[in-house]
Amino acid sequence: MNVDSHTKLLGIIGYPIKHSLSPFLHTFLAKNYGLNFVYLAFEILPQRFKYIKNCILTFNIRGLNVTIPYKEKILPFLDEIDKLAKKVGAVNTVVNRNDKLYGYNTDIYGFIKSIEGEKLKDENVLVLGCGGVSKAIVCGLKELEVKKVFIYDIDKKKMESLRKKFAEGISCIKNLGEIKKIVEEVKMIINATPLGMKETDPAALELNLIKKEHIVYDVVYNRETELISYAKKLGCKTIDGTLMFVYQAEQAFFLWTGIRPDVRFMLELINKINLKSEKVG
Repeated sequence: MNVDSHTKLLGIIGYPIKHSLSPFLHTFLAKNYGLNFVYLAFEILPQRFKYIKNCILTFNIRGLNVTIPYKEKILPFLDEIDKLAKKVGAVNTVVNRNDKLYGYNTDIYGFIKSIEGEKLKDENVLVLGCGGVSKAIVCGLKELEVKKVFIYDIDKKKMESLRKKFAEGISCIKNLGEIKKIVEEVKMIINATPLGMKETDPAALELNLIKKEHIVYDVVYNRETELISYAKKLGCKTIDGTLMFVYQAEQAFFLWTGIRPDVRFMLELINKINLKSEKVG
C-alpha cells in the first residue's frame, strides 16, 4: 500500500501505548482488504488529553481505539454514544463521521465472543480490577446471566462506582483477606487489571488460591502472564486476552470500514507476532 494524499488515518490513544499490537493488526488488515488506511499509536500525556477532539477533527482521523487510561475520560468529547457504551460508561472505539464523533464499546462484544461455549449461567465470577475494561466484562457477564459477580479494586471509589452502575448481582470485596473465601465460591477468575503486561509485574492475586476447577481469564494479551502460566500448570482452563482483543478489533474495524474481517486470519497474525516477540526476548 502506498501512502498518498488520499490515505485515511486510524489510530489508538492511550498512556502508555508502546505495548499495543493494534497498529500491526489493523495496518495489516487494511492492506489485506485493499483499503488506503494507515493506523498509528498515539501516546498522549494526561495533561494534553483535553485537546483530543480538536486533534481528531484537525487531522481528520477517521477512527480511534481508546485504551488505558482514557476509556472513560473520552466520553465528554463525543457527540453521540452507543447505548451499550453509555450503559457501561466506557468507550474503546471512536468513529468520525462527517466531523461528528461517535463512541462505541466493542470490548463487550469481544469479551462475550471470547468465552463462547463456557457455561456460566447461574455461576459466580470474580473480577479483579474496576476500570474501563471491567465495566465491559461485567456488562457481558450480566448478559450471560451469571449468578453473582464479585469485584475487587484497590481504588474503593472505582469499585463502588462499578457496583452502583450494575447494582443487582454485584458484590464488592472489601479487602484481600476476603478474596480467599470468595475464590472458593467462583467458577471463573478474571484479571481485568494491567498487572502482567510487564515481566516484572506481580500476579493479580495469590496464586495458591487458584484451584484446578477454576476457569482463569486474563485480559492481558501481549505476553503470557504469571497468572495464566501458573493456572496452565495447575490444569485449569485458561483464556488469555488474545481472543477478546481480536474480537473487539474485528468489531471496531467493521465500524470504521464496513468490512468484517476474518477472525481466524486475525488470530494467526497475533499469534505470529507474539511468537516473534517471545523469540526476541
